[in-house]
Amino acid sequence: MDVRQFFHQRHEQIVSTWFDTVYRDLSIRYHNEPAEDLKHRMNAAALAFRRVIVSDDWTDLKAFITMIARQRFKEGYKVSEVQKAFEFYRETLIPLVFSEIDPGERKPLLMKLHTCMVYAITQFSEYFQSIHDRFMRDHTKILEKEIEIRTHELSESRKKYMTLVENINEGFLVLIEGRIVFANRSFAEMHGYDHEAVLQTDYLNFVADDHKEKIRQAYELCLKPGVAPARIEYRRLCKNGEQLPTEIMANQNVFEGRMANIGICRDISERIELEKKNREMEKLKALSLQAASIAHDVRNPLSTVRMNLQLFLLMELPPERLRLVEASLTEVNQIEKSLQEMMNIRFPLRLSYRSVNIRTLLDLCLKSMHRRITQNQVSVLLRISRRIETINADPHRLEQALLNLLFNAVEAQPSGGKLTIIVRRLKQHSKEWVEILVADQGPGLPKEMLPYLFDPMFSQKAMGTGLGLHNVKKIIEAHGGSVRAAINRRSGMNFYLCLPVEEDKDHASAHH
Repeated sequence: MDVRQFFHQRHEQIVSTWFDTVYRDLSIRYHNEPAEDLKHRMNAAALAFRRVIVSDDWTDLKAFITMIARQRFKEGYKVSEVQKAFEFYRETLIPLVFSEIDPGERKPLLMKLHTCMVYAITQFSEYFQSIHDRFMRDHTKILEKEIEIRTHELSESRKKYMTLVENINEGFLVLIEGRIVFANRSFAEMHGYDHEAVLQTDYLNFVADDHKEKIRQAYELCLKPGVAPARIEYRRLCKNGEQLPTEIMANQNVFEGRMANIGICRDISERIELEKKNREMEKLKALSLQAASIAHDVRNPLSTVRMNLQLFLLMELPPERLRLVEASLTEVNQIEKSLQEMMNIRFPLRLSYRSVNIRTLLDLCLKSMHRRITQNQVSVLLRISRRIETINADPHRLEQALLNLLFNAVEAQPSGGKLTIIVRRLKQHSKEWVEILVADQGPGLPKEMLPYLFDPMFSQKAMGTGLGLHNVKKIIEAHGGSVRAAINRRSGMNFYLCLPVEEDKDHASAHH
C-alpha cells in the first residue's frame, strides 16, 4: 500500500487509536477534557500531519500549532503534556507503517514523520513559551501597576494613620521584642521625655519597679495567638522619678511586616482620685449617719451636764475650782461641736474669710494645748519668719486644723520630746504661700501607710476615729492650699501645711 492510500484508508483508525492512548494514559487534564472536543482537535492535528507527509504542505500544521498553543496555554496545560501527545501520534503511526506500507516507501515516510514531529514539538514549544513570556510581561506590568497603586494607597493610609495617632491624647506605642519601635508624642510627653529619647528603648524602662513583672507577664501573654486584647493598670515611671497610675490596652498585630504589640496607654490619675473620693464619701456618709445616731443619744445628757456646769459658775467657788468648771464647760462645748462636725463631715465646708495673724493664732493654739504639753513634758520650738504677719483664712477652721496636728504631735510623745513649728514664706507658680511645718519626735509611721494617712477612718490609735488628719486635709484644701506628710529621717513625723497668702477667690466661692 502506498503512502497516500494508507493515510486515506487508515485515517479514522489512526485518530481513534491515538485518542484512546492520550485519553487513557497521558494526564488528568486530557482525561477530564470532553471526549468529543478532544477527538475533534486530534482529528485536525492528524489531517495537518497527513498533509505535510503526503503533500509536503505545512500550512495547516502551522495554523494548528498556533491555535493549540494558545488554547493549551489558556487552559493551563504544561508544555510537556502537549509534547507527549505529539509523541503518542508517532507511536501510534509507526506500527501501522511497518505492517502496511510498501518497504520501498517506509524510509522516506519515517523520515518525513520524524521531521514533522520535530517541527511540531519545537514550534509548539517556542510559540507556547512566547505566549507565556508575553503573558508574564503583561501580568508583571499589571502587578507592578497594582503594587504601585497599593503602595501609594498604603503610604497615604499610613500617613493618615500616623497623623491620627499623633493627634490622639493617649500614648500610642508599638513594641517588637519588648522594645519601642514607634511611639507618638503623647507617649513621650506623658513620661516627660523628648520623642526621640523613647524610641528603641525597653518599654520596662517606663514602668515602676514593683510593676515590671506584672507588665512582663502580660506582654508574654499577648504574644500567644488567640489571646484577647489585655487591659492592665500599672504605675508608669516618669523621667523625674514620679510614678503615676496608668492604664494600657495592648493587642498583637502586624507592624511593617513584623508581628508586634500595639498599645494605647492613658493616665488614670483623675479616675483613681475620683474613685478614691467616692469611697471616702461612702465612708463619710456612713460616719455621718453613725454620728447622728450617737448625737441623738448623747445630746440630752450633755445638755444636762452643761446646765449643771453653768449653775456652778453662778456659785461662789474658789478660783482653782472655778477654772476646772470653766475647762469642763469648754470640753462639753467641744464635744457638741465635734458631734455636729461628724454629722456634717460629708458636706462642703463653709468658710468665713478674714485677716488672720499667724503668730497670734499659733499662740492661741499652744495655749489651748498647754496642759497636755506640760503633762507629756514636751518642749516647744516656734519659729516664724519676719516676712509673715497675716493671711486671709477662716480663723476657726484653721485653728481646728492646727490643733489637730499639735494634738497628734504631743500625743505621739507621751514620755517627753520636742514639738517644732516653723513658719516660712514661699513663692511657687507666681503665687505667695505660707508653709507651716509641724514636726514631732514620736515613733513615726511605716512608709507603706503614708498614702492612707489622710483617708477617713484611718488611724493607728486604739480609740482613734481616723477623722483628725482627714479634717486637716479638708480644711487646708478648702482654703486652696495643700497638706503633705513625711517621715523624719531620725524619728517622728513632719507635716507641711501650705496656704495661699491671698484668698483664692475661686476656691473661696466654692466653700462659702
